[in-house]
Amino acid sequence: MAADHKAFLIRTAKPADAEMLSVMMIKSWRESYVQIISPTKLDAICSLWLNPSKFHERLCDDNACNLVAECSGELVGHAHVLPRENDSVLVAYLYVLQNHARRGIGQTLLKSAIDCFPGTEHVELGVFEDNHAAIAFYKAVGFFEAGPEPTQPDEPTSIKMTMAI
Repeated sequence: MAADHKAFLIRTAKPADAEMLSVMMIKSWRESYVQIISPTKLDAICSLWLNPSKFHERLCDDNACNLVAECSGELVGHAHVLPRENDSVLVAYLYVLQNHARRGIGQTLLKSAIDCFPGTEHVELGVFEDNHAAIAFYKAVGFFEAGPEPTQPDEPTSIKMTMAI
């Protein structure tokens, strides 16, 4: 079966996207973390943090850069990036649905989100150390591991990754 390489569009997320974004992100979390986070904890996270009202709040944050990747009217990726001090930004999260991976969507979302903050010299993020696909992606685009990331006792261990621009 040939790979489906439909064109995608990167655009600014709008508060009206909150419902579709919630659905997409819950699907992405369930795909990404099925082997990393217990089903009970994953259900709690999806209910508490990935609900439409939380996305609506995040999408109304004028300081953040919220971009979505859209393909044939479906949201297939999302990046939420925040400014930090000293020309630095934090990639709070970046997700692409697995059936749209390896098409340049994640790399385009990341570059476009960083471009929202002219003058950025440094990018940082946290990633679960068992999320090997994400770590490989970030290394491929220029990040390196910078050590452990503080985590709660009931959460998977995370690492900090950084990249100079």
